Amino acid sequence: MTSIKKIPNVLGTRRSNTLDQERDQFEKLQEASFRKAVNDEEVPVKMKHVRTLIIGTYTDKNAELFWRNVNLCPPINTDVMAWKFCHCLHVMFRDGHPSVLRDSQRHLQRIHDTGQHFQHLTHGYGRLIKCYCILLSTKLNFHQHHPRFPGTLSVTPEQLEALAENDANNYFGLAVEMLEYMECILNLYEAVFASLDPSRANSMTRSGQCRLAPLIPCIQDSSCLYDCIVRILFQLHKVPSKSNPTIPSLPTDMLGGHRSRFYKQFQQLQQFYNNTRNLQYFKGLIQVPALPKDAPNFLVEAELGSHETPVVVVEEQPDLGDTSDTLLIDTSDPEPPPIPPHPHHLHHHNGLAEVVAERESLVEALRMEVEGLRVEVQQTRSQAAHAEDQFRLRINDLESTIAELDSELVAERQSKDSIMAQVEAAAASAEAVTRLAQEETRRRSAEEKFVKMKDVYQKLREEHIGLIRGKAELDKLLAVEREAHTATKRAKDEAEEAVAQMQVKAAADSQTHLTATQRATQERDEIRQQLSAAITEKDQAAQEIIALHNTISDLKDKMDTLVIDSSAKLAAAEEDWARRVEACVVAATERADAGVMHALGHFDEETHRDIKCTPDYTLTYQTLIKSSLVPLTGVYTAYSSNRHTAQDLIKTVVATGQYVAAFLLYAKAASHASPNIEIAENLVSGLEEFARGCSDVFRRICKKETFNITPLIEQFERCCSLVSQCEDRSPGEEDVAAVLQREMANMETAIMEASKRFTAMLESSRAKDSGTQLEVNESILGTCGDLMEAVRELMLRASELQQEVVNAGKGGASPREFYKRNHRWTEGLLSGAKMVALACQALMAAADQVVGGKGKFEEVIVASREMAASSMQLVMSSRVKADRGSQKLRQLSTAHKNLAALTGTLVATAESCRDKVAVAETLDFSKLSLHHTKRMEMETQVKVLETEQQLVTERARLAELRRHHYKLAGEMEGWDDPDSGPWEMQ
Repeated sequence: MTSIKKIPNVLGTRRSNTLDQERDQFEKLQEASFRKAVNDEEVPVKMKHVRTLIIGTYTDKNAELFWRNVNLCPPINTDVMAWKFCHCLHVMFRDGHPSVLRDSQRHLQRIHDTGQHFQHLTHGYGRLIKCYCILLSTKLNFHQHHPRFPGTLSVTPEQLEALAENDANNYFGLAVEMLEYMECILNLYEAVFASLDPSRANSMTRSGQCRLAPLIPCIQDSSCLYDCIVRILFQLHKVPSKSNPTIPSLPTDMLGGHRSRFYKQFQQLQQFYNNTRNLQYFKGLIQVPALPKDAPNFLVEAELGSHETPVVVVEEQPDLGDTSDTLLIDTSDPEPPPIPPHPHHLHHHNGLAEVVAERESLVEALRMEVEGLRVEVQQTRSQAAHAEDQFRLRINDLESTIAELDSELVAERQSKDSIMAQVEAAAASAEAVTRLAQEETRRRSAEEKFVKMKDVYQKLREEHIGLIRGKAELDKLLAVEREAHTATKRAKDEAEEAVAQMQVKAAADSQTHLTATQRATQERDEIRQQLSAAITEKDQAAQEIIALHNTISDLKDKMDTLVIDSSAKLAAAEEDWARRVEACVVAATERADAGVMHALGHFDEETHRDIKCTPDYTLTYQTLIKSSLVPLTGVYTAYSSNRHTAQDLIKTVVATGQYVAAFLLYAKAASHASPNIEIAENLVSGLEEFARGCSDVFRRICKKETFNITPLIEQFERCCSLVSQCEDRSPGEEDVAAVLQREMANMETAIMEASKRFTAMLESSRAKDSGTQLEVNESILGTCGDLMEAVRELMLRASELQQEVVNAGKGGASPREFYKRNHRWTEGLLSGAKMVALACQALMAAADQVVGGKGKFEEVIVASREMAASSMQLVMSSRVKADRGSQKLRQLSTAHKNLAALTGTLVATAESCRDKVAVAETLDFSKLSLHHTKRMEMETQVKVLETEQQLVTERARLAELRRHHYKLAGEMEGWDDPDSGPWEMQ
């Protein structure tokens, strides 16, 4: 039977609809693309055909046409076609229209049957197809259970939290499904690599590439799954369950299976990425992400801040020669030669091609926009992580500050307890405290007796009040009885009237009325008796009240007598206490005076002349003596007006005597080491005058006379000045401590200048720039400003740690002698400080050039990395002699981690800004002709070759510069000197 297609259109008057022709051509294009993508040639799937199929899903907004082509061209003819069909279907699930996943749910059985059909093959693609079909079925089931997940599985942490509704139960189930999904991907990877030869040499052959090509979407899925699983497991360890909100998080034992399963998959996934990264085939197609060396510890919540989302970048896959076109044979019925198209139809065909091209360009533009949005989302995530790290570091600093304040408070309390112990010991020597305590006990016993008498009076008063209230109740009861008596009398009258009436009415009832009258008479007598008893009780109560009043009066008289006696005894005790307090003050003052004069008496002893002391150690008493001399006048004045402040005066006098005596001995020992005899003699005479002045002040305190402490403080300052001049400074020898302090000051100055310069440049850029340039300048300068603040913090912590090391290690020596003895360590600190200052200046210059449009972003990157290296040198130099448990060392390490994080942020910001500028400066090639395009392509290739050669040259130059720098540093530090040993370690 002749087909309708073979009947020539001889009429030519009726034309089919243009839309129908476009639809027919679109369906033919989709069918041809499917045949070309899924063929039996053992080569990788050509992505241009898959992109055509993806565009078809977006055109129809469904996958019906794709599955119709699958029915027309069954992919189970050969194992190669089935393998390429699975690859194509995987890409469609990821990049196709969102309805592709929903429409493919009905064809899940077909995918399962395809895997069952080839699972019995012992060679070729049998096992690979089985694993791939299991993976695709798992992906469809996952998206069926969680339809809000996109096909690419790429979600932000906020979207992931919304998908799980921040519920531990939902997180738990989602983690199980994602771990199963990841296990299917890893099984497919192991099957593919097991099918290759051990050397992976066939990875560059067509057949090897055909097996390896589906691993690209597997890498994309696994990277997103890894990020989601890590965040879910962190949330499981801290998110409460909606069913039981009182539980803070799931028990760690319950999550042990999740953790062990994840750690096993982490090792396999790391091996997967390493193996694919080393293959030459993947280097031009995809940038495989790098996982961290160690798996995250989910029991430590802070590690979530250091988690980085792995980013996969897929390059445009090159299309080899379309050899599949020659292999496709049309087996359909032959058609007659086509009738030449009408010009109007030809116009429509050209219009269709233009529409298809426009759609392809639109899809590419949308894809580029999506990639840009992904980059922005990634930057936002990194900025959020950075802000979280900043807040966490601030919290740690505040906690450390609180700990320091607590330790200082404990130290102050211990100092107070020790001083109180000294005062109590001094008072015990005079036996004043014991007697004072006895008098205090007597006074307290008198007060207790007074309180007891007062309590007895209070009880008697309450009993009196109770009796008065009882009398009032008796009066009420008497009034009630009287009313009852009146009522009885009224009832008796009524009864008599009733009896008279009854007698008139009936004589028979007279006996009854008589009985009632007798009963009433008895009741009246009883009431009278009760009334008499109540009156008697009232009289007794009145007598008792009078007796109680007399007792109270006697108790009041006794109490007044006791109060007068107690007041007299208390006044006598107070006078005795005041005398004893004055005796304690006089004893403490005389003891302090004796200590000062005893120290002054050692000046002329022969045994003391051989003792020497450093001026630095002697001057440690400067602050202590000032802190005791300055408040001495105020404490003495307060004692003169109130004897209860004698404790403060005793503590101040005792401390002053001890500190002054020690200072006199150490200052005299420091004069022995002075090379200038005149300064030593002046110091000795000044010390003698100072000692006599202190003795005079102590005597005036004993005699209760006023004194002026200002001349004594001035004399002490002159002595301290003379002590500082007693240091032995050899001529021509530079003070290493002064040099180090100068370099640290220079570094601080450089940091301050750089910070101010960055602020000025940012204000200038905001005033004159706009758009992309303003955004770039704000990003670079803002990050540089934060980095300068971090460098300033690092310098402050390094100075504090250096001071702690010097104070802990110098002993009785001066800081200069300590630095001289540890010259290697000092030179390392000097070198580190210089390098940090130079790095700050280099970063400021590079940022200035970039903001001005004259520099390169690479200079900022290099300067920031140099900043990280120089700060690391300063940190390592500071850690050499620091105590491992030092709080200052931990603060320095925290500051360095913050600096390293900001350095990485600056590098990432510079690279991002460089990309933005590059995108902003992209040329418009739409108006170039074919000849101009080819010429510019060749020129660009020439520039690429020149740049590569320049890169090789610059790297060789960098290596030579590093060797030369190392050589110069060795000569300066004396590394080649055989007599000089390594740095002194503690």
